[in-house]
Amino acid sequence: MNRFRIPSEDSDVADAEITSPAAALRPLHPFDVLLQLEQRIRERAPVEAAGMQLSEIRGRLALRLSSWNLLFSMDDVAEIIPVPRNITRVPGVKRWLLGIANLRGKVISVSDLRDFLIERPTQRLPGSQIVVVRAGDWDYGLMVDEIVGMRHFGPQHRTPSLDAVEANLRPYVIEAFLNDNQHWLAFNTGKLLADPRFLNAAN
Repeated sequence: MNRFRIPSEDSDVADAEITSPAAALRPLHPFDVLLQLEQRIRERAPVEAAGMQLSEIRGRLALRLSSWNLLFSMDDVAEIIPVPRNITRVPGVKRWLLGIANLRGKVISVSDLRDFLIERPTQRLPGSQIVVVRAGDWDYGLMVDEIVGMRHFGPQHRTPSLDAVEANLRPYVIEAFLNDNQHWLAFNTGKLLADPRFLNAAN
């Protein structure tokens, strides 16, 4: 049996125990555990919760980027990978586009999300990860500081205004939550991937 601890406000789902035939042969990747936990949460969701937003039932992928606590929809996340050792630089592009990498035979771009947003490069730390997000047939890798796990927020945690969100980040934030004196920002990757500034990385 594999055991993977996922920080969460909900103590009943804070520790996820996942057992499968494959688990006896190989350790589960943490992202696989998150997906299995998400499935369990959906299966356990009570009928009376049908009127809730799906994201409130399913939870979101929580991560840290600089001083921000961000939330990505699980629907937008294809997978999470370590920062590739071999990132091929592309000449004539902006600094935040770190280059391209081979992901099991598929070429993806790798971008420094913090550098794109506030023009300050991310310092690569042991916990740094690449979140691969998908738009149509294209996959984009976004480097972040740390993957926290899953977070679940209800309407009681939602903040009424986004005025306090920094200007560079605000165009991509669709809602914000406050819990245990921590602010969490729901980041819309669709808006990022549709932004002409992100799509046109040429200098």
